[in-house]
Amino acid sequence: MFNNKYLHLSFVICSFIIIAMVGCGQQETTPTTTTTTIPSAGSIALSGQLGAGTISSAGLTTFTVAVPDYSVVAVDNSSGQSYHGASDSAGNFSISVPPGSSYQVSLVNGNAKYFGPVVMAGDSSSSEVVMGITPSTDTNLGTIVVDTSNSYAQPSRAPSAILNSTDTAVATSGVPKGAGNTGKTQLTGITTRSGSDMDKDGIPNLFDADEDNDGIRNGVASTPTAATVTSNTVESVMISSNIWADHGTTSPAQDLIMMRIHVIPKSGYESDIASVECIGVPATINSVAIIWDSSSLGSPTGYPAEGTLWSSVNYNLYKTTTLPQEQWTVLLIPKAIMTVGDVFTVRVHFVGGGCQDFFITTSYVLTDWSKIENYNGTTMSTTLGTNSNPVTYSASSLNIEFSKPLDEDGNILAGLNYSVRYATSEYDAGAGRYLVPSNVTETPVTDSGGSTLSFSFSTVTAETYYATPVAESSDGQRNGEETWFTKQ
Repeated sequence: MFNNKYLHLSFVICSFIIIAMVGCGQQETTPTTTTTTIPSAGSIALSGQLGAGTISSAGLTTFTVAVPDYSVVAVDNSSGQSYHGASDSAGNFSISVPPGSSYQVSLVNGNAKYFGPVVMAGDSSSSEVVMGITPSTDTNLGTIVVDTSNSYAQPSRAPSAILNSTDTAVATSGVPKGAGNTGKTQLTGITTRSGSDMDKDGIPNLFDADEDNDGIRNGVASTPTAATVTSNTVESVMISSNIWADHGTTSPAQDLIMMRIHVIPKSGYESDIASVECIGVPATINSVAIIWDSSSLGSPTGYPAEGTLWSSVNYNLYKTTTLPQEQWTVLLIPKAIMTVGDVFTVRVHFVGGGCQDFFITTSYVLTDWSKIENYNGTTMSTTLGTNSNPVTYSASSLNIEFSKPLDEDGNILAGLNYSVRYATSEYDAGAGRYLVPSNVTETPVTDSGGSTLSFSFSTVTAETYYATPVAESSDGQRNGEETWFTKQ
């Protein structure tokens, strides 16, 4: 059963950047009564062959073996619109794109994880490399060597005729500075710009964990530019997750995560969507993620039984029937920890035929949460403060000190806002525990810049109090630890 503690808040475990992209080799048209997709008039083919190898000091490359099952993604530098195709068993790929636009090209590997960018021109002496191309006719990029030691790729011969020399990235010895770290490294001397790679680190905003080079992950302090969905029918595509723990829990994070995927149609076009599925799922969770209870999801049509492996139902999403805003959704326990750069590819099928694909990319992974470290000067015990065994105290106020959550690298996650939720709690004799209150007071806490924060509230009556520190990102996703105290 979906525990009621997950109903009153949505808590983040991962933050994501989101962008729409035309999929299925087709272009979406403006809908009338139903949405259809047809081949885009005037599209051109951007093609080539991926091969594993080493990028040489001269900027040329040595091809060794074909690289199959990679997604090749071309991002329009002006609109942010993306186009993609997969490499076949011989490494060959072809993408249909509108002519005349400037594109950056990136790769997503066969495990649904961002691999790195394709540098179009540069060598080992380069402090800046050319990333952009502007094809106007069908263009074969030739052999593109995928260098796993440096997490980027490069054509064996620069496509000189179509290079966009104004679209560059900062590099070290010819390697874009964002390669290998999914753009997480903060670079000195960088001024952000417009376009698909704001901070010039070589990683398009779509896949960059810190697209504006401010040292704060996307989606934490502000919404990333890549969160805009370009679609006639779909309003938004996103993942919302929580990690909401009882004090002293011994459960690992992967067993506490509740992760929802949402596809929300534009008003008036709800009936235009025929079905939704994920055609690409991160390898870390693709065979272990299970479907969870639907009681909070708006009674989706055909929703599988709790505990069903998501893979066994083809990574489908399900249409809600009772929510005020209809959507296609699924609630998962991933049962594994994802990593920065993990990519979901969500495919929306339309009633009138055709489909559209959307990427969702992780920009940080949170396996920690805000915890109360001490109360009224006393260090918290791991056995007390639970919903069945509250801490006892006798003071007229409760003064708590709580930690900030850590990111996947073990560093304090910068950019969050903090608050504390508190209220008196009722006892459920049948369950043998205190409940999460339905009505709570929530008070913001100013971030003083330290590793912990403090908060105090009055407890004048002999009651049991629920107190929960909360860390919140800019888009309202939150995490925290629930703790109980009894005043004697």
